[in-house]
Amino acid sequence: MSALSTISHFNPEQTRLIKQTIMAGKSTPTDNDLALFGLICQRAGLDPFAQQIYAIERAGKWTFQISIDGLRAIAERSGQYAGSDEPLFDEGLGVYEFEESGREIPKVCKVTVWKIVQGVRCPFVGIARYSECCQKYNGKPSGLWEKRPSTMLAVRAESQALRKAFPQCQQIEQYAEVEAVETVDDWRVNGANWAIEQGLDPQTAHDISQVATSKQNLLERVKSALNTEQPKASPTN
Repeated sequence: MSALSTISHFNPEQTRLIKQTIMAGKSTPTDNDLALFGLICQRAGLDPFAQQIYAIERAGKWTFQISIDGLRAIAERSGQYAGSDEPLFDEGLGVYEFEESGREIPKVCKVTVWKIVQGVRCPFVGIARYSECCQKYNGKPSGLWEKRPSTMLAVRAESQALRKAFPQCQQIEQYAEVEAVETVDDWRVNGANWAIEQGLDPQTAHDISQVATSKQNLLERVKSALNTEQPKASPTN
C-alpha cells in the first residue's frame, strides 16, 4: 500500500482513478491534495464516484464542493429525512405551470424539505433568488446558469432547506464548500451521443465520455477508438 493510501481511505486503484478522472485538470494534484480530498470524503461520508462531492480546480488550486446529492445523502443518514416538495417558482408556480407561463428565468424559488422531529413531520423552507445566486462571467450567466436557470435555482433553494433542517450539512461546510452542482456534465452526454453518431458502439462511447477529462480529450479518445484521422464533425456544446 502506498504512503498516500495510509493517510486517505482510498485504495491505490481508487487513487489512480481519482487522479485520472475526478481530479484531472490543468495542474496535477499533489499527494497532499489527494490526501485532503480523501479525508474530507471520509469525514463527510460521501462518495466522489457517486458524484456526491467534487474536486474543482480554480486558478491552480483544488477546492472541494458537496453536490445536492451529497446533501441528500447526509440528510438520509440521519434517519429523520422525510423527503421534499417540488420547487415553486415566483408566485408559487409549479415546474409545469412555470413552463406554460412562457418565462425562462424565475426570480425566486422555494423548496420545502421535511424532517421528523419528535415524531412530527416538520417543514424547513429554503428560498433562493436568481439575482443573488446566478453565477456570471463578463456580466452574463455562465455554465448551467445559462442553460438551466430554473433547475439551478431549485437546487440552490433545496440546499438551503437541507442545511436548515440538518445541522450535519452545516458542519460539513467547515471541511468543504456546499455548492449547487448539477450531477450531469452536458459535454459528456453530448459527447457520448456524438461518438455514437460517428459509428462507435454505445457502451464504448459511454465509457469514453466518463473517463474523458475535457471536450478536447473526449474528441481525441473517440478518434483513437475509431482509428480515423478526422471525425465527421465536432461535438456540440
